Amino acid sequence: MTRPIVTAALLFGAAAWAADKPTALDERTKALVEGRLPDDPARPLVQGKCMLCHTGDYLTQQRLTEGQWQKTVEKMRKFGTPATDEEAKIIVAYLARNWTPDLPPPRLVRAPLPRGSLPHK
Repeated sequence: MTRPIVTAALLFGAAAWAADKPTALDERTKALVEGRLPDDPARPLVQGKCMLCHTGDYLTQQRLTEGQWQKTVEKMRKFGTPATDEEAKIIVAYLARNWTPDLPPPRLVRAPLPRGSLPHK
């Protein structure tokens, strides 16, 4: 039930953002919106700690402030993410540098229809 609501919110946000912003994005921003993790010394740490449970798409769809990233990483540590205090600081800094509230909404990915959902012609 929440998935349609989230999808609708993302579509609305994307439409609202597109109405106010130019369509051309620089390469770095485009890569972030497409969900690519930028090369950085912290990237393997994020891949090793965050992606134990989450996909890259789930991680990169977030648009949070540094404080929000801090709270999120601390919550994940309480859930069992094996990150030390120093690793958590590095992860927060990486995420806060890249996925900020002013970043355009994530790209929408259309999933293929399940086999057999449409009659074959």
